[in-house]
Amino acid sequence: MLPQLLQAQIVPLKKSLSMASAASSLAEQHAECPLSFKPLYEGQVAIFVGSKGKRVGTQFYRLDAAEEFIASAGTSTTCPQTGQSVAKAKPVPSILEDPKGWFNACDADGNRKLSRDEVVAALKAQLPLNNHAIERFRSDDSAWRNWDRDGSGFIEYVEIMDEDQGLLKFVRDSFARITDSRPVPGLRRDREAWFRHWDEDNSGELEFEEVVRALKKSFAVSTAGLAVLRESLRAIWCIFDPDGSGAVDKQEFLARDGLADTVLATMDLR
Repeated sequence: MLPQLLQAQIVPLKKSLSMASAASSLAEQHAECPLSFKPLYEGQVAIFVGSKGKRVGTQFYRLDAAEEFIASAGTSTTCPQTGQSVAKAKPVPSILEDPKGWFNACDADGNRKLSRDEVVAALKAQLPLNNHAIERFRSDDSAWRNWDRDGSGFIEYVEIMDEDQGLLKFVRDSFARITDSRPVPGLRRDREAWFRHWDEDNSGELEFEEVVRALKKSFAVSTAGLAVLRESLRAIWCIFDPDGSGAVDKQEFLARDGLADTVLATMDLR
């Protein structure tokens, strides 16, 4: 009996962490907080730490959203990315104002060096940079070597502070963010335009977390309300995604009594 009870608890936990991972991936792609889907760089950035002050997970958050998340969870706060216990949200210093503090906060595994993923995620989180241009440092070896002078595959603190080609100089001198200034079409007014706006890769379908993010932004849902929104959408999602692919196409979204109609009716009730 005990193994079955444990299994019953483990399966939902794995599903929950999988959904959280999808949200984190989508948010990181857009340099947004996975708790609120607000741009990270527009507010104070934070990380989750455990009771011993060690970083929990690799995700960055907006400090305001992270503190609201902890307050709503009470004494049983767990990291949505890893499921580990969280003690508090710790602000991440600016690389321009406190390079050493920034380096320590971004060093997720505590090995005193930063990997490509750690550097790219941190830059996208804190600075108004061109996300697509920054992403190339994950795979472009020649671009990465501009910072990784010794070819170790990592950046040490001394390389960040290199006055000729260090990361700090790059941040001071380089990119300006290219923002998408298109207004978001109203879902009630023009559902097809709304769908196209959020179908950023022109795939003709929206995945679950893409819909969550789009609704959060379109209806200004609070951080606390985001969990309720996600659970409400999950409860009806299977109706419109019968094959379990995790996505709905435009026809399923726009059809009479389709997902758009159902979402709007649900939002009206709320």
